[in-house]
Amino acid sequence: MSKKQFKSQASSSRAASNSFGATLGSFGDGGFAAPLPFGAALASPLSYVYEPPDLSSISEPNVVVAFKNLQKKDSITKAKALEELQSYITSENVTKNGVEDPVLEAWILLYPRTSIDSSRRVRQLAHSFHGEVSLSCGKRIARQMPKVIGAWLAGFQDNDKLVARAAQEAFLKVFSTKSKQDAVWQVYQQVIINYCKRVILEEGVTTLSDERTTSPDVAEAKYARVVGTAICTIANALNVLSLSELRHQIELYKALAQTKSVWKLASHSDSFVRKAVYELICSLLRKRDLDIIDFKLISTNVLQEALHIDQTGSAYDYSKMLVELSEACRDVWTEYYTGTTRRSAQKRLCQFLSKGSQGGQPEFWKYISRLFELLPQQIIHPIDGETDTGRGSADQNPRFLVLDAIHDGINRRDEYQGNHGEAWRTYLNVAKLLFQSFLSPDSRKHFLETYVAPLMDQYIKPAGKGERWAVLGSDREEIFKNAISLILRCCPDLFERNWQELSNAFIQDLQLSLPGQSKDYTRSQDSVVYTAKRWYTLQAGLIKSSVSEHVQATFEGTSAVEITSAAGLLKSRNGKPYCAAASLEVAIRLVPETTIQYGTTKDLLFDFMRSDLPNLLLSSSSSYLIGMLSTLEGELDMRQIWIDSVQTLMNAPDSTTKFQALRSLISFPRLGNLGLSNDMVSVVKRSLQYALHGNESCWPVVAAAMANPCIPDNLTDYILASLTDSLSIENEAATGLHGLGLAIQQNEQSIRRFTTSPKGPTLLSKLLFLAESSIPSISHEARELDTKVRRANSSEGSSGISQSSRIDIIKNGVEIADPTSLSVASLESEAIELLRHAAESEVEMVADALLPDEAQWITVLKPYFQHHPDPALAITNSLGGALHMVVAQDSGTRKDLADPVPRDTNGYSPALRMAWYVTALCTSTDIFDIVTTSRRAITYHHMALFVQLATDQLSVPQLPGLWKDYDTEDDSRLINFIADNQSMVVKWSQKSSTTDMAFVKEARKSLLASTMGLSALAYYNGRAYTALASELEETSGITNIDENYLTTAQEASDPITVTVTLCSISNPETVLHTCNRLISDLIGLKFADRPAIGKYVASSSFSALTVKGLRKVVLLNTAIKRLQDFDHLEDLPQPRLVFFVKHIVSQVQIGAPSLPITAELYKALNVVLQLIKDIYGSFWEEIMSFVTDSCSRITQEKLSDIPFTHATLRLYDTFKRLATTYDENEDLAESWAHVKAAADESLIRLMQSQTSLSDEANQPRRIVNELLKRLLTKPYPMSYNTEEDLYPVIACESPALQHAAYEMLHKHIPENQEEVSIEAALSKTFTAKLPEELLSLILTVPQYDEPLTVDWEHPIPLPLKSYLLSWILVFDHWINASYKLQSDYVTFIKEGTYLNSLLSFAFDYLISSRAKPIDGSRYDPEHYCYDSEDQPERDASALIIHLYFLCLKNLPTLSKAWWRDTCPRHLQKPVEAWTEKYISPAVIAAELATVTAWLPTQDTTDTSLAVKVSSRAHELTASYPLDEQHMSIRIVLPPTYPLASVLVESVQRVGIDEKKWRSWLLTTAGVINFSGTSGAIIEGLVAWRNNVTGALKGQSECAICYSVVSADRQLPSKRCGTCRNLFHGSCLFRWFRSSGSSSCPLCRNAFNYG
Repeated sequence: MSKKQFKSQASSSRAASNSFGATLGSFGDGGFAAPLPFGAALASPLSYVYEPPDLSSISEPNVVVAFKNLQKKDSITKAKALEELQSYITSENVTKNGVEDPVLEAWILLYPRTSIDSSRRVRQLAHSFHGEVSLSCGKRIARQMPKVIGAWLAGFQDNDKLVARAAQEAFLKVFSTKSKQDAVWQVYQQVIINYCKRVILEEGVTTLSDERTTSPDVAEAKYARVVGTAICTIANALNVLSLSELRHQIELYKALAQTKSVWKLASHSDSFVRKAVYELICSLLRKRDLDIIDFKLISTNVLQEALHIDQTGSAYDYSKMLVELSEACRDVWTEYYTGTTRRSAQKRLCQFLSKGSQGGQPEFWKYISRLFELLPQQIIHPIDGETDTGRGSADQNPRFLVLDAIHDGINRRDEYQGNHGEAWRTYLNVAKLLFQSFLSPDSRKHFLETYVAPLMDQYIKPAGKGERWAVLGSDREEIFKNAISLILRCCPDLFERNWQELSNAFIQDLQLSLPGQSKDYTRSQDSVVYTAKRWYTLQAGLIKSSVSEHVQATFEGTSAVEITSAAGLLKSRNGKPYCAAASLEVAIRLVPETTIQYGTTKDLLFDFMRSDLPNLLLSSSSSYLIGMLSTLEGELDMRQIWIDSVQTLMNAPDSTTKFQALRSLISFPRLGNLGLSNDMVSVVKRSLQYALHGNESCWPVVAAAMANPCIPDNLTDYILASLTDSLSIENEAATGLHGLGLAIQQNEQSIRRFTTSPKGPTLLSKLLFLAESSIPSISHEARELDTKVRRANSSEGSSGISQSSRIDIIKNGVEIADPTSLSVASLESEAIELLRHAAESEVEMVADALLPDEAQWITVLKPYFQHHPDPALAITNSLGGALHMVVAQDSGTRKDLADPVPRDTNGYSPALRMAWYVTALCTSTDIFDIVTTSRRAITYHHMALFVQLATDQLSVPQLPGLWKDYDTEDDSRLINFIADNQSMVVKWSQKSSTTDMAFVKEARKSLLASTMGLSALAYYNGRAYTALASELEETSGITNIDENYLTTAQEASDPITVTVTLCSISNPETVLHTCNRLISDLIGLKFADRPAIGKYVASSSFSALTVKGLRKVVLLNTAIKRLQDFDHLEDLPQPRLVFFVKHIVSQVQIGAPSLPITAELYKALNVVLQLIKDIYGSFWEEIMSFVTDSCSRITQEKLSDIPFTHATLRLYDTFKRLATTYDENEDLAESWAHVKAAADESLIRLMQSQTSLSDEANQPRRIVNELLKRLLTKPYPMSYNTEEDLYPVIACESPALQHAAYEMLHKHIPENQEEVSIEAALSKTFTAKLPEELLSLILTVPQYDEPLTVDWEHPIPLPLKSYLLSWILVFDHWINASYKLQSDYVTFIKEGTYLNSLLSFAFDYLISSRAKPIDGSRYDPEHYCYDSEDQPERDASALIIHLYFLCLKNLPTLSKAWWRDTCPRHLQKPVEAWTEKYISPAVIAAELATVTAWLPTQDTTDTSLAVKVSSRAHELTASYPLDEQHMSIRIVLPPTYPLASVLVESVQRVGIDEKKWRSWLLTTAGVINFSGTSGAIIEGLVAWRNNVTGALKGQSECAICYSVVSADRQLPSKRCGTCRNLFHGSCLFRWFRSSGSSSCPLCRNAFNYG
């Protein structure tokens, strides 16, 4: 609040205090109770001038502050104060103890004024708070009620609904019952009326508002609201109180009713005040028995003064009041009306009516109509025509001013269109009243002609909105008919004359309608059609009202002429003016009495139909002509006309007009009687095909055929079948859905019949399929149609689509996969719905039908067991090398075969769809518990098989695959599904009750029996059984296979069964015995009976001996693994193991076994060697040689056998670990020492050979690469120094190999830079270059639309990671490199465009592609650790930020050049700001740290240069001593360094002239700012030091002062021409002045000072 306002407030308070003293009177029973000082006026409870309440007794300080704020002028402050008081009143203390009296007294004083505040919010809060206070005070409020009851009840009438509601709710809260509320009105009636009387008579704008702080508009609005609420409160009291209660205060009411100033408010400028006055008059009229109304006073002020004023906002209330006043006393218009002739009641009334409803409701006009029934005749009497100066009429016919005024009011622009109906109805009622009351027979015709007849013309040919007789609104038809009926009833001659004129005009419109070539042809024709419909509709309505014979004859005569003219027009213009045909059709249909029932017209029509109609069907009039056929069907023989019409259409070429005509013919209701020819059937079929191919004009023909019940069933079935087929065609699906929608809309019976036919399930399944379309319009329409089809089948008592049909849909959808297959989600929802609605007796049968049977499972899984599984799976599955024993039924590998499996749109196979369906259904329902035990066992068996297949598919994509393509997003979804699948199978395995275990036992038995043989199916059954057995053993403790079964399997020579048995057996002794026996068997077995052979084991590939050896090695590895599970490996006898190892060595030396056998042998050796690590022997070196040779063999022969590579690397790892950690076996250590270098070399070559093989979708290869990485990086093989061969590995397709190469190079490159620096220092011609192989990796940035389009749900894409890591390797060349090397590297980078591409990509990622730049404070820009972040996006951010830091640190000039020249202009400011905030501090700290580290390395003999580094201020100071003084400079690094240039400032200049000193500063700044690499500040310091030492070199002392630097910081510059000694100029001047001569101080010869 301003100081001025503050002073005003204070002044008001003082004025109140000075005027009224210390105590204000209370507004009580009829007046003010306390006496006032002499001369003082009564204090108003509403005046803005008042004495502030006494707040000193209030105990709560916050309440005192709130009350003080409530007395301020600002409405927001008041509202906040009231909210604080609300909090106070609801506090626990007040709720418990009540409101203290000082608070109540203060509030009672402030409430009336606050309740009328200008702010709505303040008034609302005031009423709400008053209710809370009253409720809290209880009976204590009673003695205060006289002071506030008036303001409280007046609040009920507030013109703001929220405020009024708040006051009412507060009142109801305190006085909750009707009796209590009535009692308040009765007890405080006098107080209430006195309050209202004072407000009305004594309050004014200046008393309620302070003109100094309130605008005039706000003050006027406040006054109007307060006065209006007071008047409404009196009216409310009159309505609430009975006559007997009112008579107690009759004098008060009488005084008010007879006060002129009250009624003067009827013409107040505020509508709220006016409405309040009119409401008060109505309330007084209802209480006429009180006899207190002065009708003369009301007539003068309410009629004479208010009729002519603007009644906007109150016109409705005013009209209502006028009706009630006129009902009570008509004399207010005559006897009591005192106006002059110019202010007569009629003229005032006309002024009121000419303004219309003035924004009022339609009921306004109803009250006006009622008012005219009550008005005295002298008020509405007509005037002579010659005296009507306003209209300018020259005749003597009377003129009705009131009717003209009503007409003017209707035609006002601001008259609401919705009021026109009531307005014109009032106009006609008044016209009828005036017609009957005042007119003579001679003037009646003129009256109707003038005031009513124009409406008849307007009906036939409506004019625009601005026309005077235009009738708007929805009631216009009724208005026109009433007007025409009035003319017909009162003046038939006038009607007949007008009718004939209108008929002639209609015929003229027909004949003048525009031809077909005209631009406005359609608009012209439609206009005449519209006129014809209105014309004959009017005629039909009049005929129904029983017109006279004379009028009927008039209608017949005009109709005959109209029909003749229309028929002739059609013939002469070949049917083009379709308005003529429409006129004929409308006339025949609406007025048959004057057309087909009238002889002349009838004959004319029938002749036209027979001879001309068939030839006109191809014109634009066809639809109306066929409508005539339909209308006249019962009047004449239609067969010949029908035959002629059909033949005409058949002979015509296909066109839109033809199809429109055909639609009309096919829609004919009696088509069955007339016959449907073959030609018409073919036309319907052809129309259907056209429509499906996009010709929308043909759909009406199809819809008409479906809608007509006379169409044969075979045609409707053909239409529905064609529509069903079209749903499978991509380009016709949308049109097919549209056509199907039309068919359902037209004929539900045909749809019900079709869905029960063999094609019905196809239709339903295709609708469900399209409901899942990615096109929103198609999916929405398909869902709606599916709902309509189901609803159609369930209507009329039908049971709906049959259960068998729905089951067939589900079975086909699950078992068959093609582009039109339903999604699994749709199949699931269908199955759930079917299961939910199945009868209780059928639930088990339905459930069994919904789950696939064994035949279905075999069908969908069979393709996956025809081929050999990928051998790489041998290292990931539970049966291990048993995979090598599988004999494929078909030759070739899966990779060599085309995909034989059908797939849906997602690429999913039937097997995947079936498993997904079963998983979803069993998860969302309890169907698995409902089906029979055998069905559960079948489901469990094949779901376990599917889990194994799906796991293999995730590990190694292969053909035929469960899904088609490898996609990271889809793969994640499939991983989640397979995990859910496994969880469900595990859950089934954990069933504990006997009943539940029955299906588990049956499934185990079935799985184990299926492991017989060497097929892929036996192999997968074995894996499924092993997984089941392991789960049961872990969770339920169920004993696995009996030992006898192992013996039986061994005797049967079923290696897969034996392997499964070994994996599942639970007795360690049995396994140990089997293991010993297998080792013994292998010791005497030969493996290498032939050279190395192919990759897969087949009957033709191995001899029986080799196959036997492979099987035994596989079984041995299985037994060893089982012993590891039992922790019984140590029980194997060492001598036997040694013999086994030596035998293997001897067999390998004889010849190379096949890769599968070698892999299995290496697996066995991997375990066995650890058990005999303390045994000496030559076999250690031989085994290691085997491993090295194997690595070389993989590299040289480019073998991709993953099991063999994996086994080799594991054996290498074991050998290396034993050799480096176990020192007791000297043979082992020596063997490792001999082969270590060759082994490391072979590993690196092996890594290089694997770079072209991606492991993204190949889990076994990923395992091998991870193992290879671990072997290479821990520890680093120092024997390999050729880094060029490792650069291509950075760009390989394997993250593990990329990581390994990066770590090796990242460590090797900095170590190598020291050697390169020495070489560069020793050679004058040496120029360092970055490796070409490395530069090729940073040549181009991987292309993405935006960096954020990268899939960050998965690791960083390898091309991007390769590019970024290559840059780190580039910057690794700066570490440990000399300044010359660094400069050479900078030059090399500068010659290409490498850096610009990197920085552009970096800031596309960091800033451009994001709504908000990346927060760099979350990352360490100076360091980066490979995959240190868990989230791929954060890892990429850390890597890019680190690279940007290295760019600024090592390539500052090039980075600055990019920012200045290449960076987009709109991006420069953001880059600068982001760099300053996150990167520059680290770069500055690194630069200053470099200087700090450099200082101690300087020559200790040269201590002249002193440098002081200030890291906090980002600056350093360099000084050079000269005598006892120092010359100093300051180097300041700006906040955006190195994007902004370094500043070199002068601190102290000594002995150097200004020009040279500034040159040195510029040189130093140039060296720093234009240096291309890191350490620029050091180079600048060196440059400055060289300048200083060069300038001071050979400088001698002054021979006068014996100092090099003078007092004015100058060097000796004046040389004697004789003795050649140097002197300071200042010293010479002092010498000359003191000696009195100009001779040299030393040689005494004259000194030439110049």
